[in-house]
Amino acid sequence: MAFIDASGNMDRQGCRVFLILTHSCAGGVPLGIFITTNGSTETVTLALELYNSILDETSYFGRGAALGPAVFMTDDSASERQALKNVYPDATLLLCVFHLLQAFWRFLWDSKNAVRKEHRPVLISLLKEMVYADTIEKT
Repeated sequence: MAFIDASGNMDRQGCRVFLILTHSCAGGVPLGIFITTNGSTETVTLALELYNSILDETSYFGRGAALGPAVFMTDDSASERQALKNVYPDATLLLCVFHLLQAFWRFLWDSKNAVRKEHRPVLISLLKEMVYADTIEKT
């Protein structure tokens, strides 16, 4: 499993810094970093392809750069997720629980969605119950 996330707006040019990590008993282990001039699908796809060009068949626990990680966990960036699908079509893409809850919270508070203020805590609680349920019956 690999985790990918980007940060941006750190300079006047709007560059984005992408980190690719994997898990270990000691915490996150960096697999790679790349910097792009923007976060478009095309740019991130090219950056991932360039990153893959420096890897060999032993990378990603022997899967090699062509297959890449079996699973990626991402935020809800559509361009980032599409770039991963372009470069690693067989990888499973999971949405990070934090980002899922954050996106739903923002949806609840966006006035264009007309969610009543008193309904917001109930709705976020229901989503949390579903996300953290340990059995299908609890959802």
